[in-house]
Amino acid sequence: MSGGEVHIAGTRSFAGEVADYARDAGLSVAGLLWSAEGEPGQAEAHGLPVRRVDDAPSGSRLVLVGTGDRDRREITERLVSAGWQPLTLVHPHAHLAPSARVGEGVLVAPGVVVGAYSTLGDHAVLGRGTLVGHHTEIGAFATLGPGSNVAGNTRIEQDAFLGMGAVIRDHLTIGAAAVVGMGAVVVADVAPKAHVRGVPGRDVGS
Repeated sequence: MSGGEVHIAGTRSFAGEVADYARDAGLSVAGLLWSAEGEPGQAEAHGLPVRRVDDAPSGSRLVLVGTGDRDRREITERLVSAGWQPLTLVHPHAHLAPSARVGEGVLVAPGVVVGAYSTLGDHAVLGRGTLVGHHTEIGAFATLGPGSNVAGNTRIEQDAFLGMGAVIRDHLTIGAAAVVGMGAVVVADVAPKAHVRGVPGRDVGS
């Protein structure tokens, strides 16, 4: 991966962090992309030029989506329709088991450990220090916040969001678009679109 040029979609603080991840991996960061409609709110952020998605210069069309927000699917679809190619980035200080499978556009931060025979779905984001056990499936566009711990033989479905430090017991399913709050300890299946908080985790509504 080293030596390539990439843009980062986003201008907020996480985009700056993703830019550093890219540099750590040996990539050259050409600039940031304004992923919202309308004109960019600024000409520069994090020491990088900000351009509209449709105004980026010709040449490399590789992009990293620099947001962990839950609207990441919409942003990615807009980038792809404009001719950008989402790039998978595994930070050099992450450890993925040789048998793990990684989809398109996945972002794996430093300190992440992914166990044997686990799968990271397209455009999943795994924040700093995330732990994923063996034989676990992380769905497309799922977001695992920094320090979250997902045990083995678990299924995190598409668009699910785990807050920082959330803990998921083994052999559970976290439903599509569910939200697990920061520090929650989940000991039972979570329904799609449910919001779970607390220790042990309880559904507080969708």
